[in-house]
Amino acid sequence: SSDLAALTSDGGGSAPESDYRWDKPYSYIYNCNVLLQKAGEYTGDKENALFKQSVGTAYFFRAWQHFYLLRTFGGVPIADHVFDVNDPALYGPRNSRYEVVKFIVDDLEKAIPLLPSVGDALVSGDNDGKITKEAAKAFLARVCLYEGTWEKYVTPSIGAYLDGDGKDKGAGSTKPEGYPTVTDFLTKAKQNASDVMEVSGPGKAYELWNECDSLSYYYLFNIDDQNGNISNFKGAGKTTNKEFILSVKYDYNVKRSGINIAHTFCGQAEPVVINANFGRSFLCRNGLPIRISYTGEMKDAQDNPQFGGYDTFAGEYRNRDYRFVSCVIPPDRKSWMSDKDYGVPCTATGQPYPDPVYPKTPYDPNDPAFSNKTTIYNPTLLDGGTFNGYTCRKFMPEGAGRAENTHSADFPLIRLAEVYLIYAEATCELGNGAISDADLDKSINLLRDRAGVAHLTNALIANVWDAGWWDNKLNKTVCKKMNMLDEIRRERACELFGEPFRMDDIKRWGIAKENMTGRKLGRKVLATAYTTSIANDAAYHGQPCYQPDKHPLTYGVLGDANNACDANDPDYGRSIANIAGNMLFGDREYLDPLPLNQIRLNPALKQNPDW
Repeated sequence: SSDLAALTSDGGGSAPESDYRWDKPYSYIYNCNVLLQKAGEYTGDKENALFKQSVGTAYFFRAWQHFYLLRTFGGVPIADHVFDVNDPALYGPRNSRYEVVKFIVDDLEKAIPLLPSVGDALVSGDNDGKITKEAAKAFLARVCLYEGTWEKYVTPSIGAYLDGDGKDKGAGSTKPEGYPTVTDFLTKAKQNASDVMEVSGPGKAYELWNECDSLSYYYLFNIDDQNGNISNFKGAGKTTNKEFILSVKYDYNVKRSGINIAHTFCGQAEPVVINANFGRSFLCRNGLPIRISYTGEMKDAQDNPQFGGYDTFAGEYRNRDYRFVSCVIPPDRKSWMSDKDYGVPCTATGQPYPDPVYPKTPYDPNDPAFSNKTTIYNPTLLDGGTFNGYTCRKFMPEGAGRAENTHSADFPLIRLAEVYLIYAEATCELGNGAISDADLDKSINLLRDRAGVAHLTNALIANVWDAGWWDNKLNKTVCKKMNMLDEIRRERACELFGEPFRMDDIKRWGIAKENMTGRKLGRKVLATAYTTSIANDAAYHGQPCYQPDKHPLTYGVLGDANNACDANDPDYGRSIANIAGNMLFGDREYLDPLPLNQIRLNPALKQNPDW
């Protein structure tokens, strides 16, 4: 539901009666506090490694849940001890976001010295999945980057509004004595990320997973190799994955996910759509955007020489960031799919895609290709819609050995790629938008190596403008001078798509409202293969792939009879994905509302502004 996905209507809702996002974190925090209380009462050997590990784990998860609450609601009541029904804290006001942040940081800094390092017997082997010192440092880096950038970008513009006065609305803006500065937060983020990077790299405790050639990024998220299931065409199993620093561990024999992941992805459900603007943002393999200018003038813009264009259906996918074709299915091939209702499951290693089948020419109504799930058809726009984006396949299971609700790939909570991104962003922020090539090489350029994209360097983007940049304030494509902070943010979007980061990112950068409002455009239709090709499926065989008179898109296309647009406009020929009247995200949506039942139980809780 972020600006990278379907861009359906958002905002304008009302406060809910109840919300599991309030209830569940506090129930988990309660368990942490019980352990910490009992640990304080313990009279045995408190230097015992197992004892310290348990205490450190409780501090970690207490911080984790408070951070979840902070990201969702802003300031909340801090739960630092076991409550009973008469506890004054149950009837007290909210703590400010600044008090909550300090509490989270303090808990993590208590946890770190108590936790074992990766590779220690307490967290390896049969105990795989336990909290490590490095996981706590990586999480602390995430917290500090989040709050440092929030206070740099959000606080000066709408921070006072979001905080409220703490008496009639919001959680207030009280800051504890000695509260860190923005520079302090960013420095701490960089240092803790650096500490984790010290034990990362080829042959070390953590390293990027690169077992499946150009499809490594895709297969990283669906490794599920027990009981003969084929996770990927290389047969690489969970033991090869050292990228996940902390993950939800699933096991086909012991703990299955209980979620029908294959049906969601194979059925092309809307929540897993990559929208057109995000699709256009993936770079070509030379490290530059699909359309560039060397003068800053749109009239001088040119296609990247590596960009395959729109004359063929598959052209735009060629010579692009491998993460693009790892997240979407190019139209000239089919993915293996574990859900037999939609595709063919993978039953043997060695082949990354099933053999394609093509319909006969001329049309034969009895052609067996029409009933084959690996048949390649020309895409059409004859079913309406908005033509807003691309179907996502990240997290999609492929193997034949998984029935509904039994998928058991681990889900990443913290992975090494994020740590590299934190390091690069914090370094660039501390450098006022500057970062050295050396710092890039030891962080995000390692991700670009896996993605098949040229290294980001200061020389590469000097005097280059991205002529395909979507300006969310102007709601049109513009020429924008390339800069390091934009490129690091682009890298973060491409690497972490579909993991729970993007909405938090555009909020902490202070751009959520502009990114989530205004008219949005979809993919290019006019002067493409859609206007020159003929359908070859059974339903529309022989008809043009795009027929605006018979099968118009929901909001039309820029440049059609109802939507005037100059042919020289960079957005000419693009579909209209959504109209401004549907995009209602406002400043108040930076924080979610407290559930009404909690306010009735404790009137001292004041609702977030304008909810």
